[in-house]
Amino acid sequence: MKKLFSFVCILFLGVISSACVNMFAVSELNQIAKEYLDEGNVQAAISRLESSVDLDGEIYESRYNLAVSYLRTDNCKGAQEQIEVALTLRSNEPAALYTAGVAYTCVATEIYEKKDKDGNIEFIKYDDLQKDYAAALDYIKYLELANKNFEKYVELMPNADDTKDVIVQIGYNKENIASHKTKYNVN
Repeated sequence: MKKLFSFVCILFLGVISSACVNMFAVSELNQIAKEYLDEGNVQAAISRLESSVDLDGEIYESRYNLAVSYLRTDNCKGAQEQIEVALTLRSNEPAALYTAGVAYTCVATEIYEKKDKDGNIEFIKYDDLQKDYAAALDYIKYLELANKNFEKYVELMPNADDTKDVIVQIGYNKENIASHKTKYNVN
């Protein structure tokens, strides 16, 4: 029994020390990523943040910063995925709610727009009626998710410097939702 207890203690200490090493490594990667972001080297920051998430996916800061970095490179879907996880870790964090609104709006926009290799916007037309209808439903869904997060952000941060801009974005999203619901006869 004594040997079993000693063995369990050694295993427990191993797990604890491994967790400490991971926490230190994640912290170090996040700090390096911040330095890269400050320098404007977004790709290098993304690389570090992805490594940080690989080491420990339960760190809010890693997920949030990765989402913001993805948005800076127009990786809307990647940003959406990371901010959704960040919100499971801190559901009422204003910065995450705002970023979720931006990410969902970005994903919605990509349904009808894409950038060519020179950065010019090209509009996407769906020739197939089923694909067109499915795209409209997705567009509506993502804008509604964006507004849900933006509205919660405004509720938590009514006096923030950007609150008026967020309210304008909510209105713009509502207009686009209503337009698509009418055009595609969606309730």
